[in-house]
Amino acid sequence: MDRKNFLKSSFLICGAIMTGASILESCSKAGYAPTPVSVNFTLDLTATANSALKTVGGYVESNNAIVIRTGTSTYIALSNICTHAGCTVNYEKASNDIYCPCHGGTYDLSGNVTGGPPPSPLQLFKTSLSGHILTVTS
Repeated sequence: MDRKNFLKSSFLICGAIMTGASILESCSKAGYAPTPVSVNFTLDLTATANSALKTVGGYVESNNAIVIRTGTSTYIALSNICTHAGCTVNYEKASNDIYCPCHGGTYDLSGNVTGGPPPSPLQLFKTSLSGHILTVTS
């Protein structure tokens, strides 16, 4: 191998190694530190925007939270910010869990990590129902 081909090969190999390292680093568990969110809002369950909460398994997203109806008169509210990289998570009604589309992290309905790279649980908020008004607080 002549000097020119050796240098070209060396640069390509070094570039591939550095690219691979940066990809792995971008998905490390230590890359993002979520900040606890303070919430204090209400949802009028008779409002059209919140009609999904009329049925068990229905959910809405509001104020950086996912609010899910889990029973006849029970609701849960979790942060919708993934603790891995800050992506917005989604509620998956079919599997009854929370899923992050960025890197495949999953959480249960208590916010606990059940799979993937997230290093910590989702923040869980308090909910209270008074008549047709659902209050969500941190």
